[in-house]
Amino acid sequence: MNRLLADTLSALNGVLAIVITIAGFYFGYRAAGFPLGGGIGALIGFLVAALCCGLISYLTLIEGHLSRISIGMHGAPVPACEHGLRRVEPRL
Repeated sequence: MNRLLADTLSALNGVLAIVITIAGFYFGYRAAGFPLGGGIGALIGFLVAALCCGLISYLTLIEGHLSRISIGMHGAPVPACEHGLRRVEPRL
């Protein structure tokens, strides 16, 4: 169930960003009463969308990396890097 919710949130992330930006335009236009207010509202909405949806994107990316690490720890092979070499951690 958690996997389904995470995938759904990841898929709807772009739609959420568009809705936040349009809502910023609408509220900016309604508050100022002229088109420049809508532009300022859209800019603020875009910044809020970038922060919120960017955070969701990074958390989704981290979750994907952690699931790959978890699969590697349980005996399944970890996929090689793009250039064909495996990453080697330094010994301390």
